Amino acid sequence: MELPLITPRLALRWPIESDFQTLVELWTDPRVARFMDDFGPRDEPAVRAWLDLHTSGTNRDGTHLQLILTRRTDATPVGWLGLGASEDPTADWSFGYAIHPTHRTNGYATEALAAALTHLDVTVWGECHLTNAASAHVMQSAGMQELPPTTSRRFLHTPRQSDAQ
Repeated sequence: MELPLITPRLALRWPIESDFQTLVELWTDPRVARFMDDFGPRDEPAVRAWLDLHTSGTNRDGTHLQLILTRRTDATPVGWLGLGASEDPTADWSFGYAIHPTHRTNGYATEALAAALTHLDVTVWGECHLTNAASAHVMQSAGMQELPPTTSRRFLHTPRQSDAQ
């Protein structure tokens, strides 16, 4: 996938050093942690380590994308979307996302996920807690198909020939 990936309202790009404060606010927010389980940094030193790793460029091998979502109008970071190789046999890749508390309910997660999915030629799955209606809505609105629920709600995207670019 060539970056930045441009949508009508967003630019999806690699993380940069100036994203640090936004990412701290994002990943230390209890509303984010509530649904992220053990995924993602939870304190400032962990965010620093994550950002150092993902700004170094050494892990950009085509099997992981760590994308910062920024508004096109002013380049304000509004969230994060991470996609990468999955250990689960459901699909080739899985993903996670989080939107900064001040930018929720604007449809940014759906817009970013839908754009990313159309540029990947691999199957991608995601899941959310049974009670997380907002994330289920994001995945459905991005065109993912819901699988039979287990202990979570699971969704799958299978690329069509016309999706991969």
